[in-house]
Amino acid sequence: APPVVANVRVKELSLGIYSGEGEYFGGYEGESLLSWHRKDSEGTVELINGASSRTYNVTDSDYTFRLLFGYTPVRSDSVVGELKLSDPTDIVFPELPYAEMLALTGKAVEGDLLTAVEVIPNSEMQQHVWSKYKKDIRYQWFCSSEVGDSFSYEPLPNKSSCSYRVRFEDIGRCLKCECVVTDVFGRSSEVVYIETTSVLPGIPRIHKLEIEGRGFHTNLYSVRGTYSGGKEGKSRVQWLRSMVGSPDLISIPGETGRMYEANVDDVGYRLVAIYTPIREDGVEGQSVSVSTDPIAVEPDVLKEVKQNLDLGSVKFEVLCDKDQTSKKISSVGTYERRVLEINRKRVKVVKPATKTSFPTTEIRGSYAPPFHVELFRNDPHRLKIVVDSENEAHLMVQSRHIRDVIVLVIRGLAQRFNSTSLNSLLKIET
Repeated sequence: APPVVANVRVKELSLGIYSGEGEYFGGYEGESLLSWHRKDSEGTVELINGASSRTYNVTDSDYTFRLLFGYTPVRSDSVVGELKLSDPTDIVFPELPYAEMLALTGKAVEGDLLTAVEVIPNSEMQQHVWSKYKKDIRYQWFCSSEVGDSFSYEPLPNKSSCSYRVRFEDIGRCLKCECVVTDVFGRSSEVVYIETTSVLPGIPRIHKLEIEGRGFHTNLYSVRGTYSGGKEGKSRVQWLRSMVGSPDLISIPGETGRMYEANVDDVGYRLVAIYTPIREDGVEGQSVSVSTDPIAVEPDVLKEVKQNLDLGSVKFEVLCDKDQTSKKISSVGTYERRVLEINRKRVKVVKPATKTSFPTTEIRGSYAPPFHVELFRNDPHRLKIVVDSENEAHLMVQSRHIRDVIVLVIRGLAQRFNSTSLNSLLKIET
């Protein structure tokens, strides 16, 4: 009988390794011819050169094709029968690239950047398919949600990159990142994911700290910034002054609010606000400072001060508190009318003449130390002129404008006279 083969078939031994089989009939079998073929999507079959054994190891050229095993029977006397091909295999693909696991860099802390990192299997095949056939990696971030006893994860909209910045809203919740690998053949791996522990609040920080205000000594200034690090507690603010060109900071007692009303003591200084962020549980962050440009004299006041300094001699009507030891705000009834005389060399407080008396000088002093003039932060109408430890005058004027003019004229003349220490000019009574 002529040599024939039947039941030619392909068996997959393992991924990428196939075995061809068939049943020979027709005398004694000689050296039958074995072959392997590729079949494309259009049905075209081509011979794979060099593939002539019962087993076949898939190569990169075989992907997206189907394989067929060819069996040409040859009798022992060299009579050749007809080639029989097996049914085609399923479409051949390489091993699907997948992530063995996900790891996270960063911490589950508000403000931290979490980045998902895929761990690629160590096998030679996975290393190969990742380098040659991996198309992309899709990520999706989720945030935990608890309703009663039910715990679930909700997808975070538009959070589909490998990195995620932990938000304030995430505090107390768990985060999850899912990863799916796709290859150039349109296949997707199984989902791998990693979950975080419950998100903790971040270290208290203040960002974009700035001081708002117009820059004159009569303006109101406010400090503001963007807080991060859990819920803000009782953060601290301290206002200070800084002389241009000097690293020294001069504290302004009692000024610990977010608003600060400037005054004539601030002229020529930068205002500095030191903001210490504090979380609601009392944890403190690093203090941050911000400063203004040097504070300028309000234009109307400046104009009047310049005129008086140019004149070199000026008088003001004031009220004088006769209870010189009182440091409390006195009612107007305890004040008496006086004339404050200021010139380039000295200051005088004069009791005006009456029908029965001549003018009387009650206080007289040069600008030599310890001479200085002080403000009262709780009353913009009051000031105190200190000549020495035994001679001082508590004065009241009609308006803050007049008080500021008097103080700046005196300080201007005093500095011209003997460069009076700025520290002595910055005393504040409360």
